[in-house]
Amino acid sequence: MVKIVASDIGGTLTNNENRISDFTKKVIHTLPVPFCFVTGFNRFIAFKYFDMVGKEDAYMIAQNGAFVYHGRKLLMYSLLDKRFVKAIVDFGLENNCIARVFCTDNNVYCFVPEDYNEEPLRWDKPIYRIFKGSVEDLPSDVIQVGFFERVEKIEKITEKAIEKFGEIVMFGPRLYGTHQWLEFNNPGAKKHIAFKKLAEYLKIDLKDAIYCGDNYNDIELLKIVGEPVVVGDADDEIKKYAKHVVDAGYNDGVAKFLVEYFNLKI
Repeated sequence: MVKIVASDIGGTLTNNENRISDFTKKVIHTLPVPFCFVTGFNRFIAFKYFDMVGKEDAYMIAQNGAFVYHGRKLLMYSLLDKRFVKAIVDFGLENNCIARVFCTDNNVYCFVPEDYNEEPLRWDKPIYRIFKGSVEDLPSDVIQVGFFERVEKIEKITEKAIEKFGEIVMFGPRLYGTHQWLEFNNPGAKKHIAFKKLAEYLKIDLKDAIYCGDNYNDIELLKIVGEPVVVGDADDEIKKYAKHVVDAGYNDGVAKFLVEYFNLKI
């Protein structure tokens, strides 16, 4: 028996305008069990979607598991040990990657290689800021460091990154069909680990959970829940982990599935 519904946000709950439709909002509010947003977005962006839906008693896992909330109440968090940050930033610069340092003040401080000559994507002002100082000068604690570059560049450096940094390295989502996140987190700051901790906190067995996703950073969480759901516009590789493949994310696929699954009257 399902006791919690969780879902990724971007590409899973959002439409082509990067908004959550009124229909999906209504379905989330009508669910007979708790709902949890699970996202790689930093808290600043994640709470915009949380507020868009307006379900104040929802749970939220933000920044790929670094933060877990019940409403606005912070339940648990995982920060990146600062001993790693300088080495990760240096590694990024050496490999011509912008090192994006996500901090607890909701800013992303970006260290840009001197000879970087590409137009950077995922550059959401005012959150992303070019940082000219040293790592030691960062004004707040570090949640995560990420590189977001062309797929071929990320593939070229991934093995070296894993050899150097081990379990703190993980693939984030692939976006636009051309670019891939490579992320460096506290080992506990992963979607599936944070969701396990939340389920334990709520005394819910993972087999009694629905999780809806669309991207590579959803795979480990899809693998551990009883009812894994993948939207129809996801890559075929992601769909391999689904018990239910539903309509496209931009077409309210998750909401339509939940209406049918719970026999909701909308």
